[in-house]
Amino acid sequence: MDSPLAAKLGTNYCPTAEEAVEIQAFLAQPLRQMKCLDSKIADLQHALNKLLEEREGLGSIVQSHEALLSPIRRMPADIMHEIFLACLPTHRNCVMDASEAPLLLGRVCSAWRTLLLTTPRLWASLHIVDRGEPPQQAESQPDSDIEYVPWPVAPQEPRAALVVDALRAWLERAGQCPLSLSLQYDPEFGYPPSQSIIQTIFLLASRWQHIHFAATGPVFQELVQLSAADVPELQNATLRSYEDGWESPGFAWNSLSFLAGPKVEAIAVSGADLDVSQLPLEWNRLTSLSNLAEVHMDWARPQSRTTVEAVLSTITRCTHALSLSFELANLQITGELDFVDHHLLQSLYLSGQASTTASLLDRIGLPQLKDFTLVIGEDPWSALNVTQPDSESSLVRFLATLPLLESLSLTAGVFSLSSVKEILLHLPPSLQHFYIHAPRSQWHHGGPESEEDFLAPLVTPGPTMPLPILRDFDVAIAGEEIITDNTLLQFITARGSTLKCVKISFERPMQFDIRDALSPLIENGLDFAATYSPVNVHKYSPWTGLPDAPKSV
Repeated sequence: MDSPLAAKLGTNYCPTAEEAVEIQAFLAQPLRQMKCLDSKIADLQHALNKLLEEREGLGSIVQSHEALLSPIRRMPADIMHEIFLACLPTHRNCVMDASEAPLLLGRVCSAWRTLLLTTPRLWASLHIVDRGEPPQQAESQPDSDIEYVPWPVAPQEPRAALVVDALRAWLERAGQCPLSLSLQYDPEFGYPPSQSIIQTIFLLASRWQHIHFAATGPVFQELVQLSAADVPELQNATLRSYEDGWESPGFAWNSLSFLAGPKVEAIAVSGADLDVSQLPLEWNRLTSLSNLAEVHMDWARPQSRTTVEAVLSTITRCTHALSLSFELANLQITGELDFVDHHLLQSLYLSGQASTTASLLDRIGLPQLKDFTLVIGEDPWSALNVTQPDSESSLVRFLATLPLLESLSLTAGVFSLSSVKEILLHLPPSLQHFYIHAPRSQWHHGGPESEEDFLAPLVTPGPTMPLPILRDFDVAIAGEEIITDNTLLQFITARGSTLKCVKISFERPMQFDIRDALSPLIENGLDFAATYSPVNVHKYSPWTGLPDAPKSV
């Protein structure tokens, strides 16, 4: 159909009055044809809607009958038990929440709910949050420094009572299964710990298998009352003690006699004035021992009282230990100490001041050690103390005695560049994982050293290349050009497919993007991540000074 203004279509041309009349006459026929087509489309759409409605009815019948043939309906009960158990969290205990198993499984159908309630092992794990119990007397109020917040429940049924009822119902469903329990006191509302929750948990002490208590005085006072005979099934105990506004632990750590239970193999304890060597343990049975505080706790961290002398004594007594973790007190050694060997220990974690950890490293021999972590400073997030040359020498000497070492993690405020190169040169060829973190302070070059020297010992290709099976390399440094992008590229390419993970954090701008050069290795499975500090360049904005100026341009 030829248009009288075909040459003007798609332009900004404005037609004259005569041309407008001509266009209207031209459109009369297309408009009639469109109306006819719209009518046909409506008829077809009506017929299609009827067919879709008929199909939907048949589909509903088919779907409801096919559901009866679902394999899950004919699954034997013992297999369903195993499926349900596989739905439980594996890295922690279950929680009282309908968004995850086991409670979530009971909302699917009545058959699943019946099966759920008759499977005791599904209820043998529980994490309990104790938000405290309000005083019983109306005139009693929480501490005046803490704002009182009423419980958001009906006044006839206090929330604490509801929690206790739910706790008892949960544990009753566990039958006689050994229990894995974790208790976390939450002081948000300012109430003291709930005695009802504590009593409910401690009535089942004979079935404890794994416990993790992060709590205050009342819980630890109850623990003092337990003997080794009261916890015949206990294998693993983690105790985190902290003081609150209501009461403090107020007891001697050596009074926790239940820690010597007949099956106890793993202990993790932290709290104020704790000397791990004074715990009443069956030392020869222990395979794991730790006195580390949890860094994510909101309360003030307790000061360790575990000295170098205490650690040496503990290592000597833990003859079957495979894993030991210590947070050392910053106390001077008072006398001569003997050298201690341990021929089974495979994992060691040390946290403390530079001089203290160095004194310990000079006095231990661990030929079977595979995993070593050293944190110099208060904790991994605030390691601000400067390492001393003598401390670094002690570390280098200690690493040279570990022929089977597979994983090394170092965290400190400052490392000298020369000591890091010495560490790299003395690492055994068995090393697979290397992590070094200097979070806030500058690395010291200590002389006119090449910027590329840090990685130079690891770049040499060929059969004599150091650390030939290195898999993970993680470096977070607070310094400029300790590693250049060019050296990093050489280091990665020299190792080819043996290197699986490289993570580097620079406090400098990128020199050049090495990702393109590494693309073949990345496609082959290399996990590579390099982060750089942003370049501090002021950006011009025409909105500067205006109330509606964008935050970034």
